[in-house]
Amino acid sequence: MIIPSSPVEFPVAEILGVPVHQVTMEQTIHLIGNLVNSKKSHLIVTLGTEMIMAVRKKNELNEILQRASLIVPDGGGIIWAAKRLGKPLMKKLAGIELIEKICSISGENNWNLFFLGGRPGISEKAIQKLKQKFPSMKAVGAHHGYFNQNEISSILKKQKIDILFAGMGFPLQEKWILENIESFKIPVGIGVGGSLDVLSGVLKRAPEWMIRSNLEWLYRLLQEPRRWKRMMTIPEFMLIISFLSLTGSKKGRSTLNAENLSDTGRTESKPKKGE
Repeated sequence: MIIPSSPVEFPVAEILGVPVHQVTMEQTIHLIGNLVNSKKSHLIVTLGTEMIMAVRKKNELNEILQRASLIVPDGGGIIWAAKRLGKPLMKKLAGIELIEKICSISGENNWNLFFLGGRPGISEKAIQKLKQKFPSMKAVGAHHGYFNQNEISSILKKQKIDILFAGMGFPLQEKWILENIESFKIPVGIGVGGSLDVLSGVLKRAPEWMIRSNLEWLYRLLQEPRRWKRMMTIPEFMLIISFLSLTGSKKGRSTLNAENLSDTGRTESKPKKGE
């Protein structure tokens, strides 16, 4: 499947003041094709409910989202919240499924992929598993998330990378993408959180019935009990949304034209200390 370069207009819903695009997988892939060809650098955010709550409590994180070219709803809780607030999104667009889709067509589109993040060995295991499913995928490299900036710079400068997956958690991965990928001439950086742990086989993805019931977060918690403090933001999120839906406090929506994303979503590199 060769990606056409047609402009797409995506509606934007606001959930607790945080923007998220109403976009399908097909539209997302078309846009990524446009961004890869744009010769500029772009951030794509896979938005979860924990991220919305983090932005709510630390508003300066919203600046990161404002600089993104695309924000996709990576969480059933976001879809649920949008429906309760009267601005339903099309459907959840899971980061794991986005990675798999990109990998499945990277060969025929000649996209070079780089995996950055996780503990040592995780990114490499993820590539190995993905190549078993998608033999034609074009992975040009991988590195764990505990890197020295000079070390990772020397690695990335040697590669021609079209799409970089960064799995270092919000907001670190998004900040790193915004500050670095332009200097490495990487067109697209996607924050993928803990998806690499699942794709590597170190963690299991929730059964389909839990995914459909918006309980994927609970399955993750059962595998990683140490995350319980972070996960407590999810019940808090649900309470806030329920209150707002009952009181009728709902925000409107706007639209964003993908044709203009090459300007509005452009990232700017910032020098790290000591560089």
